[in-house]
Amino acid sequence: MVLRSRRTPQRQLELLLEQLPSSFVWTIDTDRRLTSLAGGALPLLGVEDPDAVVGRELADVVADATDGGTVIVDAHDRALTGEATTFTEGARRWAFDVHVQPLLDGDEIVGAGGIAIDASKRRLAEQALVESEARFRTLVERLPICTYVNPLGFPIRTTYISPYIERLMGYTVERWLEDDDFWVTCLHPDDRERVLEGAGKSHAYGESFRGTYRMIHKDGRIVTVLDETIPVSDEQGNPLFLQGFLLDIDD
Repeated sequence: MVLRSRRTPQRQLELLLEQLPSSFVWTIDTDRRLTSLAGGALPLLGVEDPDAVVGRELADVVADATDGGTVIVDAHDRALTGEATTFTEGARRWAFDVHVQPLLDGDEIVGAGGIAIDASKRRLAEQALVESEARFRTLVERLPICTYVNPLGFPIRTTYISPYIERLMGYTVERWLEDDDFWVTCLHPDDRERVLEGAGKSHAYGESFRGTYRMIHKDGRIVTVLDETIPVSDEQGNPLFLQGFLLDIDD
């Protein structure tokens, strides 16, 4: 004999919402009063008893949020006119990705509702990534070396090159980024064939390249560089793009 749970689907849904640790949901009526509130993430906002909040005016409940809750209230006002909204709401200790949706009974808007998902860890990760990239960029751009990023394929193009290139070759960063095959035009004629053969394999097949050759500075003098290029690959080992450096070995 199989015993079936007597819990209704509605009660199962309530239990799920109460136990999900990273989200909560709510509804309001057309007077902007909370009609329901549930979710395991509510304690992150200091809400221990959702029933104590239900029945209150939305603007009062969110008054302590960023900008006095203006963004939240505005999203619900738009939902009451039929417009759904998605945004991120955050404070020092928490952040939520929020979606607010009109509630329809047939063609009639009878209120609004939403779901908020804890985005605190994602926001911390994003901030850490931005800070890490800023530190790395500052380090790279202050080194007496030119770093670059090139897409695979032809013509040979550059999507990033460090500011040191202007000191090394006399041309601005913008020139290297805007002109296809600009690097090729700077190669010394006596080295061009040899270098293009090696670099061509890098751009065609994602192979590494290391070599020394001469380039023509903007003022006409010769600059001898060490060029090392390596492919950056995805998790399956497929090359995505090339990154490398130019080092003045005459200096």
